[in-house]
Amino acid sequence: MSALLEFVSGWILGFFADLLWWLIPDEIERRNDRKRLLEGEVRCGIRAGKGRVLNIGTEWSVGIAQISPGMLHFTPSMGIVGTREVRVLSIRERDGSIAPSPLERPFGDWLDFIVTTAAGELVVRFPLEVGDAAAALVKP
Repeated sequence: MSALLEFVSGWILGFFADLLWWLIPDEIERRNDRKRLLEGEVRCGIRAGKGRVLNIGTEWSVGIAQISPGMLHFTPSMGIVGTREVRVLSIRERDGSIAPSPLERPFGDWLDFIVTTAAGELVVRFPLEVGDAAAALVKP
């Protein structure tokens, strides 16, 4: 009987440990996103809607962006090389006017926005937790 009790308790503890392993990093990311936004920066993904815009292609690049009204200073950590200065003429939620890229795959819970620049349109992806607030800060 004690072996069965040990097995069941070990299984239950293991289940909760695995559950916490998945929940805690997500909560930490959400808190970090809120803190970053207070400092005027946000995690984001960026890609061109069609062709190349500001030397950004249709593949996703991810990194950190410093945001201010009408400006997005994107510093990539994966994808394109080099910081991009994006002057924002307008920003709106993605509505299907720009199709998803063939290699697009979801990475976390994100909100997509269409950013219009003088050179064309970019798709910008902000974390769900702060996406609307970040878009409001970038709006010119």
